[in-house]
Amino acid sequence: EEYMVFKSIFHNETSENTYLVYDEETKNGIIIDPGCKMEKIENLIAENGVSVKYILLTHCHYDHIESLIPLKEKTGAKLVTGDNGSKNVGDIKINLSTYGLGYPISGIESDVILSDGETLTLDGLNIKCIYTPGHTDCCVCYLCEKELFAGDTLFLRSVGRWDLPTGDFPTLKKSIKEKLYTLPDETNVHSGHGNSTTIGYEKKYNFCVKL
Repeated sequence: EEYMVFKSIFHNETSENTYLVYDEETKNGIIIDPGCKMEKIENLIAENGVSVKYILLTHCHYDHIESLIPLKEKTGAKLVTGDNGSKNVGDIKINLSTYGLGYPISGIESDVILSDGETLTLDGLNIKCIYTPGHTDCCVCYLCEKELFAGDTLFLRSVGRWDLPTGDFPTLKKSIKEKLYTLPDETNVHSGHGNSTTIGYEKKYNFCVKL
């Protein structure tokens, strides 16, 4: 039986997707990448009557963490990342917040650090963390049932850029081929920017990494 419901909202200025994932029965949930304006995120939570228990980051860039601090303060949710995410999220040289937002986001650390392949469980939700470095060295994807929240690792017919601090194309390619393209073809891919796709489609038609 499936309990998972997810919704997304879109930040017009950075075209970033923020996701709300929750258990339909208990209404406990998570926010993935709170890059949208706080007001939009609050409305999304309120409309669905969700209690946010965790905030999951796919990586540390400013356009994915813009509302992280107010959201954490408002909900008391725990911040969840992979291991390098805990170091990078509060590092302005890597999160690029001063450049991107005009003010620094610094001094934050994760409450929960997931290792590669580890699962976070919340009621009926089981969310597996998959390490996919390349866009940054802290990139992870989250797999919940057949829905993959891929951050800026994999996009529709494209991949995340690798020319920013800690980015590396050979690493990104390896992550996609070995960690993502080994998932079932029917896995839905929900990216940090742009439209959703599937693993099967990307293996055939991705411009940067085909299988």
